[in-house]
Amino acid sequence: MRSLLVGLFALLTAYAQAQDVLLKGIVLDSLTQEPLVGVSVVCVPGKGTSTDVEGRYAIRVPVGPVVVTYAYVGYRTRTMRLDLPEANSVTNDVRMQVSENQLDAMVVTAGKFEQRVGEVTQSLSILRPELVRNKNTQSLETVMDQVPGVVVVDNDPQIRSGSGFSYGAGSRVMMLVDDLPILSGDIGRPSWTFLPIENLEQVEVIKGASSVLYGSAALSGVINIRTAYPRAEPSTRVNVFGGMYDAPGHAPAKWWDANSPLFTGANFFHSQQFGRFDLVLGGNAFADQGFVGPERVPPDSLVADPNRLGPGGYENRVRFNVGTRWRNAKVKGLSYGLNANVMKSRSTSVFLWDDLDEGLFRPEPGTTTRTLGTQYYVDPHVTYYAPGGMRHTLKGRYYRQAFDNNNEQSNASHLLYGEYQVQQHADLWGPLVVTAGLVGQRTTSSAVLYSGDPDGDGENTATNAAAYLQLDKKLLHEKLNLSGGVRYESFSVNEEDQAVPVFRAGATYQVLRGTFLRASYGEGFRFPTIGERYINTGIGRLNIYPNPDLRPERSWNVEGGIKQGFKVGRFMGYLDAVVFQQEFKDYIEFTFGQWGDPFDVDNLLGLGFRSVNTGGARVTGYELELAGKGAVGAVELTMLAGYTHTTPVSTTPDQVYATPTFPGASWPPATFTNTSYDPSGNILKFRVQHLFRGDVQAKYKRFAPGLSVRYNSHVRNIDKAFVDLDEKPPFVLPTGVGEWMRTHTTGDWIVDARLGYDLNDAVRVAFLVNNLTNEVYSIRPLSIEAPRSFQVMLTYAP
Repeated sequence: MRSLLVGLFALLTAYAQAQDVLLKGIVLDSLTQEPLVGVSVVCVPGKGTSTDVEGRYAIRVPVGPVVVTYAYVGYRTRTMRLDLPEANSVTNDVRMQVSENQLDAMVVTAGKFEQRVGEVTQSLSILRPELVRNKNTQSLETVMDQVPGVVVVDNDPQIRSGSGFSYGAGSRVMMLVDDLPILSGDIGRPSWTFLPIENLEQVEVIKGASSVLYGSAALSGVINIRTAYPRAEPSTRVNVFGGMYDAPGHAPAKWWDANSPLFTGANFFHSQQFGRFDLVLGGNAFADQGFVGPERVPPDSLVADPNRLGPGGYENRVRFNVGTRWRNAKVKGLSYGLNANVMKSRSTSVFLWDDLDEGLFRPEPGTTTRTLGTQYYVDPHVTYYAPGGMRHTLKGRYYRQAFDNNNEQSNASHLLYGEYQVQQHADLWGPLVVTAGLVGQRTTSSAVLYSGDPDGDGENTATNAAAYLQLDKKLLHEKLNLSGGVRYESFSVNEEDQAVPVFRAGATYQVLRGTFLRASYGEGFRFPTIGERYINTGIGRLNIYPNPDLRPERSWNVEGGIKQGFKVGRFMGYLDAVVFQQEFKDYIEFTFGQWGDPFDVDNLLGLGFRSVNTGGARVTGYELELAGKGAVGAVELTMLAGYTHTTPVSTTPDQVYATPTFPGASWPPATFTNTSYDPSGNILKFRVQHLFRGDVQAKYKRFAPGLSVRYNSHVRNIDKAFVDLDEKPPFVLPTGVGEWMRTHTTGDWIVDARLGYDLNDAVRVAFLVNNLTNEVYSIRPLSIEAPRSFQVMLTYAP
């Protein structure tokens, strides 16, 4: 009987295999002939796979008539009807054409796999590399404010009013380079000038809580800087430029004589394939004398040149990056490589302006920090596409920062990050993507700046460990896309441990060919950083105190939106409209109070700032975004524009959330109401409620004009202490901020203009004017923005 069963099984197996044929081939870009990695290959009924790093695929399908669909984000989907004969294998090579439809734009940040932007269940904006290059961007934050809903306040990115002013500590937006975190491990701060934007594929911005896939810090969203691998043809670009700052629009604030502050720099990029080896090189050098001058010197000083004594807001830096990938010939589907980036810098940062007249473009005495910086990261990576289509990815990052600061603020940290991810594309009553991963991160910090730790030695550690799972499923003839995920993460600072689970869910439904409805729910969390807990320093006459008892902050976010594609002649794009609400618990904010010794006269009687949990908060609002590309007549156009309105409020305005603990302290317990300059409406501090962003780039024959427009409404509410220190005896900080708040109650329109001209097919010269109307404006009161500047740029790109 056993022999009979074995024989029957062998016969059935042979029969089944006789009814199948191995369909294989390679998928290429129809124009460049480059292999396409990750193309979805689905055979009806119920069989699917993906192309590997060489663009190859193999799948067993039934003999006879079959329908095979080849789908790849950013390309036109190809559906082919094949009549497969009985054979061991059949080869079917496919060439795919790039789609010009903006809804077909490729993004990966939302689900850690390639998706059409129209199918993403969350709000997501794309910043194209052309805009970054056309504006001669040397530091990414200067162009991020062209993204709808985004504003950068003191180097801290805000998405839809999700955060305020925190002196660069504890970003609520996760920053990534190629899916790996780039926030500093000790204080959670982005280093914008360190980002390798020479080799930019695109910047993807997720708006809303995204902690399921990206963990702590993704409380309000994610900014992912994606770099590019080489194409079939080598690519080189060299850019040199120089410029100057104009006199400020407020004439008394001009601090220089005849010679305007200058800035100059150069950057380069080269990428090339050498057989199976991919190589990318890039670099940047930049020198900026700065538009903020040195501290003022008393008239009776013996200094020969009082206008130029001491440091102002200057910056000098050099950066170099390299990317490599090797596509293994012996093991199909295997690739590995190493990326690296290094920067040396010498710069200053200014915390407060001096006053509203001659000192508007000068620092308050003692609030300038000089820094010598060294930063680098090294990223090993391995990717393997298994024969069944499963993708295995192992990525790591070692990130080192060392900043030698004056004012006893030096700090250094080591961050070690690793992530293993497995992803499977399948066909189970429609396409299904399963993504799972394990994450580990370890930070060690040695800093005089963070000496508020229990031992008082500035030596601190932080450890993260997490696991996540996400499912993305298409139903109803692929018109309905469902997404859901879960993450569990543990976090410890020194000996204190905490852990949380978070969840997300979302859906999109394609109503018509170019109409997508979406809704999503997401949870976020953020563990306080080493810096927020243990910072212990002073800035001028202000002190910043540690708070080792900080609790994690949490949030949830819901939104509903519609994305409508359109085509007018040869111009194609989409209009996106969304309403949203985000709730916060144990919200962390900088708060002024008597946190130190009330009898310490040298330290302002213990008065200063520290991070505290301030209770609950809510942000509601809506956003409109327009993105398009194409031609109107003989003019090529690219456009990105949007308007965002938010209402960020405290939901616990009268809750006592912090009380001075020093014996003899006389300062009252802190509430949102009694610490706010303007508590009306319970509007949160340092929030920009109305944002408009617009950019248009044109190309006509050899001319390439462009225009950027931004509107930022004025901040309504700040810490009451800043105004009290300015206007009440003994006038500790006479900055004029009280008058500024009373006279700036509308908003600022900022216009940048540019004009490029192609001397030939390889060389372009451009003239750029930023802040065209020379507005005197501030996003964060007490910190002035740049006056008008002029620059000339020469680009060589053969």
